[in-house]
Amino acid sequence: MPIPRETRTPVKRWRRILQTTSNELFRLGANDVWVFGSQAMSLHMRNRALASKDLDLLATGVNLQMINQLCDSLARYSDGRRPDYALQMFAYEERPNPVFSISLVSTNERPFVVELFQTYLGYDVRRLTPYATQVNRWKNDYQTLSIEAIIGTRLAFRPPDRISPLNARRLNGFIRHVAGRFDWTGVEQFANDFQLGQKINENLRHLARRKLRINGSENLSFYPLKK
Repeated sequence: MPIPRETRTPVKRWRRILQTTSNELFRLGANDVWVFGSQAMSLHMRNRALASKDLDLLATGVNLQMINQLCDSLARYSDGRRPDYALQMFAYEERPNPVFSISLVSTNERPFVVELFQTYLGYDVRRLTPYATQVNRWKNDYQTLSIEAIIGTRLAFRPPDRISPLNARRLNGFIRHVAGRFDWTGVEQFANDFQLGQKINENLRHLARRKLRINGSENLSFYPLKK
């Protein structure tokens, strides 16, 4: 069974895909584009970044014509072949959460998926506005989540996977890297705004049973072991 790092695309490649995708979406007229997922963490990690198996973006105002044109632009990362895409109609807590998934397959590279989420956990993306920040990285400007919102999001991963040991290590590394640049009060505010407290509590309990913890999470009022 391959270890996780062997199935992930190196930073050098995915950041080129990020730049192409982001620039093309803006050119095509997408209303709002946010860097999400592990790439959001990487944007905040000065002089460091994480390998990844996919590129997660929040993108609103996207239609099928735009997706087709985006696929044409991404063909260079798929051996010159126009990549396949699918619109998947997921739900998050019974809220519609549609996602466009574009699959890049190259002979000499690991498979890679570009995912364009149309909502944030089924909520209108505009609800994230108080948690928006602009980051300049690799000579480009990107809109992404604040550090507090990233931590809150990653603490609230859903069952059955919840926070895996790998993601726990990544999150702890991220928290160490951004120490002094965020406030746990802001993490709690974000979690409360999106009703994530119970899920975070359950996830921290799940980690504790596996003798794992997230550094600093005891600062949250819904930390499960707090007296």
